[in-house]
Formats: sequence, structure tokens, C-alpha cells
Amino acid sequence: MAAGEAAVSDEAERPDPDRVLVHDFRNLLAVIVNYCELIAAETTDPEAIKADIVEIRTAAERALELTEKLRHRGRPAADGQDAQPAETS
Repeated sequence: MAAGEAAVSDEAERPDPDRVLVHDFRNLLAVIVNYCELIAAETTDPEAIKADIVEIRTAAERALELTEKLRHRGRPAADGQDAQPAETS
């Protein structure tokens, strides 16, 4: 296999960073929605409701962090260098 073929193969195997970010964001929204549904079903258990609210807040904070990565994606850095790719974890 030629060197050029290996490079093309490696690129084809890497996931599209934009698709990964969208996937991560959708997962966070699903967490928020699901815990809201749990709260609606657990109206008689205050401790369970409190635990669900903590999970909602955690997911929402992670979603906010992810939107910051999306916002800065593709913008040049302050020092004139290209922006670093967003981390997805």
C-alpha cells in the first residue's frame, strides 16, 4: 500500500468532529429530558427528585461547555494561530 493510500484510509476512519459534537449535544439533551420525566413520575419521593435535579444540572452544565466549544470552533486564536479542534469528551 502506498503512503498516500494509507493517509486517505486513516482520514476515512476518523469520525467527523462536527458529527461527534452534535451527537454529544443530543445525548446531553436526552439526559435532561429523561430526568425531567423521572421527576414527573417521582412526585412522592423528595430525595429521588433532588438526585434527578442534580443530574439535570450536571447535563446542562456539560451542554453549556459543549456550546462554548462549538462557538469557538474554527475561529482563529487570539495569537493569530488556527484554533485548536474541540475536544469531545
